[in-house]
Amino acid sequence: MVAAGAALAVGCTPGQARPDTAAAQLGHEFVLAGGQDALVDGAGLRLKFDRVLDDSRCPKRVSCVWTGAARIAVIATPGGQQPTTLEFNTNPAPGQTHLTETVGGFTVELRSLDPYPETPGTIALPDYRATLLVAR
Repeated sequence: MVAAGAALAVGCTPGQARPDTAAAQLGHEFVLAGGQDALVDGAGLRLKFDRVLDDSRCPKRVSCVWTGAARIAVIATPGGQQPTTLEFNTNPAPGQTHLTETVGGFTVELRSLDPYPETPGTIALPDYRATLLVAR
């Protein structure tokens, strides 16, 4: 009920993309900013770059013992189903990398996560960009 009211409040009918929703097509890469939604055209699948769980990637201007990793959470809502959280991990260690998830008959792949840290510090969620690919 609340979600329908929120969709109507921004001038959309339920199921339509909001103006701040990223364009996404099945089988084509697209970019989601942190906190942004995408409605995959023709798939009835909504994705939201929900949060950064961890970002320990070694900044470019720092000498580190290991390269580090980033973990992000994307909320996936297949048409007519309950939302589920997909977690992706860029850890390059053997058996740790997790770049592909399956939901509602679709495969969601994290292709890249930007920006790569230049210096130590925290990157704000809206400044992140996740490049994703959704396929059947």
